[in-house]
Amino acid sequence: MKTDKKTYIVQPITGDQRKKNPSVLRMVLNKEYTRIDFGYAAPWIYEKGGWIRIAPYTFIEVVGSKNRYLLKETINIPVAPARHDFESKADWKVFSLYFEPIPIVDCSINIIEEENPDSKDFNYYDIKLEKVKDVEMVILTTSH
Repeated sequence: MKTDKKTYIVQPITGDQRKKNPSVLRMVLNKEYTRIDFGYAAPWIYEKGGWIRIAPYTFIEVVGSKNRYLLKETINIPVAPARHDFESKADWKVFSLYFEPIPIVDCSINIIEEENPDSKDFNYYDIKLEKVKDVEMVILTTSH
């Protein structure tokens, strides 16, 4: 028996956010999770490129709603207090954060690592998700 799981791939509209490090590359939305893919380049200001990690209490919020969608899993980035130390200024990392599923609708979101952030925290505000249902990918699965 085959079932389908609708998944939507979104290129977020973020204005100056593309100049931030890490940069939001894309979002994957379905009824099971919201995945945000990031790209990060080791900063040149540190001798060996510094380090990277994500806070375990990072969350997404839909602008205009008080609901928080919590971080559930990470791929290719450690959760604090662990960290990934770069070996050089030329290093880079692509990583994914999995959150509870947000509504699959056009909206704006905030990604919050720290509620009172400093320059090292990964906070992003007013990321616009438009035409969310225009890029649908149906994944067929087979049950045994």
